[in-house]
Amino acid sequence: MTAPPPLEGAARNNWLRRLANYGLVLVVLVAIIGLYRLTPTQKDIQDPVEVHGVVGKAVKTPRFELTVKTVQVSKKLRIPRSAPDRESLSDFVVIEAEVQALREPMHLNKVSIKAADGTTYLGADRSGLETVDLSSYEFAPGIPARGVFVVEMPADKLPGAVLQVMEKAFLNDLEPQATIPLGVSKDELPGLRKDVAIFNAADAL
Repeated sequence: MTAPPPLEGAARNNWLRRLANYGLVLVVLVAIIGLYRLTPTQKDIQDPVEVHGVVGKAVKTPRFELTVKTVQVSKKLRIPRSAPDRESLSDFVVIEAEVQALREPMHLNKVSIKAADGTTYLGADRSGLETVDLSSYEFAPGIPARGVFVVEMPADKLPGAVLQVMEKAFLNDLEPQATIPLGVSKDELPGLRKDVAIFNAADAL
């Protein structure tokens, strides 16, 4: 009695079927990874909408218009109608700007400077500032106002830094954010430094 012939054809078919299954699994995995990378995250959906601009030119968002005029740096800050001068172990960055509301009365409740290394410094919270700087001012539609934003941060973090200004401090998903590179280089820092940073209270022009 002779032995049955080897099942070479069946074995080959099984091997090809297994290879096809592996290939199909690989294709599905690649598709899933690609879809994951292309799908917006919750953070992407909730991020503010940046409106970019430059120093010296008006940045127009749907709700307000902002023009950055000058930048000064000091260890001391003289707040109008308040004494004594405030002192900082870091630095006060004082940004003079003009702002105009476009639709309705409003405040700019979130002001920060984002350094080149990703660190974000919020607006200074010193007593007296809350009545005189632009972050405390109520803007009327169509009436520009001039004043300052004050941020406490190391001055050597200014090169490459960006000013970020928004109306809402919270619940600001997809809200417009004025984003303005301050354009300060390391060589320019000494020229921006003052013995005392002095400014006028925010007021309509």
